[in-house]
Amino acid sequence: MRRLYVTADDFGDSAEVNEAVVRAYREGVLRFASLMVLRPAARAAAALARENPGLGVGLHLELCADAPEKAGLRYFFDARARAGVEAEIRAQIEALRALGVTPTHIDGHINVHVHPVIFPAVCRVAREYGIPRVRLPSGEFAASLSAAPDDPVIPRLALAGTFAAMGVWVRGAARGLEVPTTWGLLRSGRMSEDYVVGLLSRLPQGPTEIYFHPHQDPATAAHGTPTATHQSYSELQTLLSPRVRRALEESGAELASVGDASDAR
Repeated sequence: MRRLYVTADDFGDSAEVNEAVVRAYREGVLRFASLMVLRPAARAAAALARENPGLGVGLHLELCADAPEKAGLRYFFDARARAGVEAEIRAQIEALRALGVTPTHIDGHINVHVHPVIFPAVCRVAREYGIPRVRLPSGEFAASLSAAPDDPVIPRLALAGTFAAMGVWVRGAARGLEVPTTWGLLRSGRMSEDYVVGLLSRLPQGPTEIYFHPHQDPATAAHGTPTATHQSYSELQTLLSPRVRRALEESGAELASVGDASDAR
């Protein structure tokens, strides 16, 4: 059985992102969002989540604002950083719960949570809080070659290879948790209608997640390269696309939503 989670990252980052998330949920195929509790619009995002109980909300763990490579080195070589990571994950989950949201999943800003020091801690805390699902980007390279054959191959191969290697390293830590095949990494900020329709034609058996960074402002439309934040009006339009909805229906996949299986607010 094919089962698809459609997720928006960066919920809580700004009013424009919050508006895009709610619109994509109400009018499009979006069913989950990942909330950044440290950002200025987090409280407003939580209020919107309560107004839209069918929108599943998880934690978008934030351990660095940018430069994930530097953060990764810090967690490898700084014993104090390693010692504090589990407490920080727990603190951000508690902050989300204090906003009135019971998280349906955990992922991370810039996917820093996949780091071999961080991911096992994420999984331990997820099990502690009964959070059933974690993100581990994987398996997109072959699908992206078919869906976007004109994109440069070497950068995609390098990025996909890096995350595949980390995935092999850390996947065992996720025992007992759901870890869908996850797509969105290789065209983050440029998840066009054509690309997503191509991905939907290649959905594997089992659970898959496709994640986006929608933004309400048309000025953020992606033109060849992603915006600095990867947030994009273009990705909102993809989530709202009738063509994408038809492709999802034709794929035969179930569109996962809160309340299905183990996902419950």
